[in-house]
Amino acid sequence: MSLLAALASVLAGLASASAVGWAVSRAATWGLTLRERIAWALACGLNIQAFGLLVLLSLRARPSGWRLLLFDFAVAALALAMDRSRSRARAARAAESRPASRESWLVPTLLYGVAALAWSIFLGEALADSMWATDFLAFWGYKGKVIALTAEIPRRLFQDPVLYFAHREYPMLVPLSLAALAAFGGRWNDQALALFYPACALATLLAVSGFLERRVSRRAAATATALAALCAFLYRPANAGTAEIPFALALVLACSAAIDFLKEDRTSSALRLALASLFCASLKQEGALFVFLLAVVLAIHARRGDARRLRGALGALLLPVVAHWIALYLARGNQTRRDFDFTLLEPRRWAELPALFGLVLGRFARIGWTEALVPILAIAVFFLVTRRGIGDALLPVFPVQILVYAIAFTVSSFDPLYAIDGAFRRIAMTMFPAFTLVLCAREIP
Repeated sequence: MSLLAALASVLAGLASASAVGWAVSRAATWGLTLRERIAWALACGLNIQAFGLLVLLSLRARPSGWRLLLFDFAVAALALAMDRSRSRARAARAAESRPASRESWLVPTLLYGVAALAWSIFLGEALADSMWATDFLAFWGYKGKVIALTAEIPRRLFQDPVLYFAHREYPMLVPLSLAALAAFGGRWNDQALALFYPACALATLLAVSGFLERRVSRRAAATATALAALCAFLYRPANAGTAEIPFALALVLACSAAIDFLKEDRTSSALRLALASLFCASLKQEGALFVFLLAVVLAIHARRGDARRLRGALGALLLPVVAHWIALYLARGNQTRRDFDFTLLEPRRWAELPALFGLVLGRFARIGWTEALVPILAIAVFFLVTRRGIGDALLPVFPVQILVYAIAFTVSSFDPLYAIDGAFRRIAMTMFPAFTLVLCAREIP
């Protein structure tokens, strides 16, 4: 199969996932902009398509494009049949939620042009060669390729000590998505499958743009979209094949759903919280932490006197995480990690923790001083010249997430500095598009 044909098959798989995701997420996304709905459709569809792959594997049926298409079609038809709400009423209410804009079109157009150019460069770089990131070769792509080639999820992936390098404790959405997309072409093609990552990046930019244009202004939307697209530490070929780029999409969707919940009284926002929660948890382990922190924020800032609605939102956030963890536990058993030395948390070793934590903070400060000083100063100035925005309640989530990363590096089984240098920049950058969304929601005098 030629590269062009392989790319077309992956594109067909992404289109199928988006179509079924669109049908299933309709009840949760009415009133949103078209750009947001496209992003939610892809996120929702990837989970559905991965579940379809699991169904085929459980039935001992070799996954193929037409079988996954049939599954997607059946789920979409069922979702549309169950959706009895009236589209006209939705459209009318959606129109009411979007204030008319009289902003100049020139600056936003230029900024969107910058974002489009940056994304196009990433698209070209991602497709220029087969995926080669260490994390792709060691676990994300390794698991996906094993599943695609064997048409099963071998127990040895979770039980064979020799395969411990594959991080058997990690969530499985990325490997399952890559295996499902490979099924559409009938073979594993590293270069064509890289299209998955520009698609997730585009969905992220669409979600940022659509949300801020709906909630704030066209200028804020264009600014945040350009800043997110220019995040070179995230959108680069080295991250094609990992979970960071789709995880950035998950965080953006989670933040937008949380802000909507705090600002409006609609069932659809709680549904979006549930979809975002599942997407976060199924991509990376720290996704569960981010969801938990969002739940704390909602519990603190939710409108008083509406305990029932708050309980519903907290359930929508936390239950998918718990259900996902239970499903993984039942499927592969308890998976311990050798990355962390939890004996450091025992009383007899508490004396070692301050020095290790200080070492971690020192490296964080050095990274910030040498690599991120200009952005940090720019953010500080931005806070000084802007007023409180609709997303400010979420701001503490980001430093707390970084703090937990620092604690994790402190109890690393290996050299904490080695762990920081190998992972911190990459995992921290996954939060940048979501942070940009929250930051650009502030009011500019």
